[in-house]
Amino acid sequence: MTGKRKWIRWMIVPAFVLTLTAAGTGIAYGAAGIEAARTDCGIRFTLEAGELNAGDQANLEHMSPDYREYYRELGDILESGGSVEVKLYRIAEVDETCRFSLLGDYDCPALEGLEQTDDKTTAMEWAQWADAAAGILTGVSGEGVNGNAGEEPGGRAGAYPLPEPDGAARIVTGENGKAQGAVSGLSTGMYLVWVEPVETEDYLYRFIPFLVSLPSLDSGEVWNYGEDAEKPVIVGLKPEREDLYGDLSIEKNLLSYNETLAGASFVFEIKAVKEDRLVYSDVVSMTFDGPGSGSLTVEDIPSGALVTVTEIYSGAGYRESTGTASRSTVIEAGDTAAVSFTNEYDGRLNGGGTSIINHFVYEKDEDGSESLDWEKLYGEIGSAR
Repeated sequence: MTGKRKWIRWMIVPAFVLTLTAAGTGIAYGAAGIEAARTDCGIRFTLEAGELNAGDQANLEHMSPDYREYYRELGDILESGGSVEVKLYRIAEVDETCRFSLLGDYDCPALEGLEQTDDKTTAMEWAQWADAAAGILTGVSGEGVNGNAGEEPGGRAGAYPLPEPDGAARIVTGENGKAQGAVSGLSTGMYLVWVEPVETEDYLYRFIPFLVSLPSLDSGEVWNYGEDAEKPVIVGLKPEREDLYGDLSIEKNLLSYNETLAGASFVFEIKAVKEDRLVYSDVVSMTFDGPGSGSLTVEDIPSGALVTVTEIYSGAGYRESTGTASRSTVIEAGDTAAVSFTNEYDGRLNGGGTSIINHFVYEKDEDGSESLDWEKLYGEIGSAR
C-alpha cells in the first residue's frame, strides 16, 4: 500500500567512500602494487553494526545517526522474508598505483577530480562525486553536483529503469541469523553502490548512495580483494527513514436543527501518537445551516499513528447523540481512516453563530526539529473546515 510521500532530493545528501583506498598510491600506503587485472573481487554487504570496524561505524554515525535503529528494523523485515536489493555500478577502473580512470558516461567534468585523488582528498569531495555518479546513473540533475544548481551531471535521461548493474547482492537473513548479502566476480575499480528503497506498512527506507573501491586496504598494508570468504571486504549500508502518510475523514451527521439559531458549529481536536510521540495535533471545525451530513478530510497524518478525535464543542443547543465525545482509529498509508459523530438539537436556546478556533499544525524540518505552529481560523456557516 502506497502512502503520500514527502520526497527528499537524495542528490544533495552527503555520501562518502566507505573504503578509502584511493587516498593515495599503494606505495604511499606502504603496500605492494594493485593486481589491477583481477576479476575475482567480492563484497559482503551487512546490516549488522557489530561486523563493521570502528572507523566505518563512526562514518555511519555521522551520515546516518539512527542507523543502528534502522538496521534492527530492517533486520525484522528480513526475518519476515523480505530482502534489500543492492546494485553496483563500476564507474572507474584502477591501475597498479591506485590511480582511477573514469568509464563511459562517468567520464565527465563532474567526476574528473576522482582521477587525481591523493591523501588530501576530503570527505566532502568524495560526497560530491558520489552525488554526481548517482545523478548520472538516474539521469537526475540538480543542486548536488559541486553545489551548482542545475548543472547536468551526466548523459543518461530518465530516472528509471536503471541500467543493468555490474554486480548485485540480495541482503537476507541467513542461516546464521545475520542480515547479509554478497556479490562476487567483480573487477577491480571504483563502484557506485545503489540500494533500492524498502517500503513497509508505515515507513519508507531510503539509502544514501556511496562509492566503494576494490581492492580495500587492510591495516594500511595489505590489499584485500574480497575473494576469500574468511577475509571479506565488509560494507555497511546507510539508511534513512521517512514516514508514509494516510488521511483522516471526520464525518458529521446532524439529525435535527433549530432554524432560529444562526448556524450550528462543531469543533474537533485531533491528536495522533506514534511510538509514544505526538506526531500530529490540530483543531478543525464544521458548520451547518440545516440538518444533514457533512465531512472534512485531514491529510498527511503519519501511518501507524493512533489518532484520537474529540468533539470539544458540540454547537450551541446541540448534543452528541451517543454520549461519547471521542473517537479513535489507526492511520494506514495511502488510505483514509474515518470517524463519525452524530448530533441532534437538545431543546436549548443558547444562541448560535460562527466558531473561532485555534489551529495547530505539526511540522518537521529537514534536520528533524519538530514544532506546532498556531493560527486562528473561523468556521463559516454552511461550511466545514
